[in-house]
Amino acid sequence: MGFSGHLVFACSERPLLEAPLFNSTDPGLRDDVHEWQPRPGGWQTLQLEQGIWEDEYLATLVEWTGAPACVADVSDSSIALVTGLDANGDRWQAWLNLDRRTVRRAAG
Repeated sequence: MGFSGHLVFACSERPLLEAPLFNSTDPGLRDDVHEWQPRPGGWQTLQLEQGIWEDEYLATLVEWTGAPACVADVSDSSIALVTGLDANGDRWQAWLNLDRRTVRRAAG
């Protein structure tokens, strides 16, 4: 079994865990969050092992940072549904490695 959970990507000068989102939501959301090393340009990644990432959390994070953000809903380290949102409210989604699910289903 691989990783199943959420990866949150956002750009901010402040640590993402300082966002009110992580202090005002379900306590379980913050308890299972791991910070990755920041990337150039202020991009940060949070790994959520458990908990539920609600759709409105992304808008709340974008409002707090003032910058685009996205979240990947990862399943068994094999596939992910990535949802992105920019500061203008434009939203997009993309599947990553979707053919992996088909291969596993056909083999199993």
